[in-house]
Amino acid sequence: MDRDDQILNYVQDRLSPQDRAAFEEAMARDAALSGEVALMQAVRGALAQEPKHDNSDAVWDRLSASMSPVPQPANMNSSPWAQLARYAAVAAIAVLAWQVVVPRSSGVPTGFTPATEGAGAFVLQVKFADSATFGDIGALLGPLGGTITDGPTALGLVRVSFADATSLQEAAVALDARSDLVELVVQQ
Repeated sequence: MDRDDQILNYVQDRLSPQDRAAFEEAMARDAALSGEVALMQAVRGALAQEPKHDNSDAVWDRLSASMSPVPQPANMNSSPWAQLARYAAVAAIAVLAWQVVVPRSSGVPTGFTPATEGAGAFVLQVKFADSATFGDIGALLGPLGGTITDGPTALGLVRVSFADATSLQEAAVALDARSDLVELVVQQ
């Protein structure tokens, strides 16, 4: 039993009568030990005089346990590579989720085609309202057959391509009618 454990056990009156007598003899010979015991008794006395809260015994038990921790085995026989493999597996799962699961569950509406697919010959330039969401825009352009192929520009204009002139004309009329989502429609 180390010195701190002996002091703690003495203050908490957990020593056998023989150990207690031996410890008191050691205190009589060692002024530093006697001072540490006096300090610990003063702290315990001050804590006892303070108003008790609901967890005071738990606090003291936790303090006692931290002063005499449970010994750990010298070798746990665990490979450092196993821990590294666990970290790598977690990282791989996180990357996979970010690349596969998140895009599929993000709720981005379909109907948008990347600009790399090329713009058609039938194009409208549209300025959507600032309050228009991607969902609103997708729901508006999907039935019209429109595909965003460029933008937005510095002025907020978006190029929307259509398959033929008829679709373009119908879309221009439909977009003009939606003043809540569309601020401007210009045919190129």
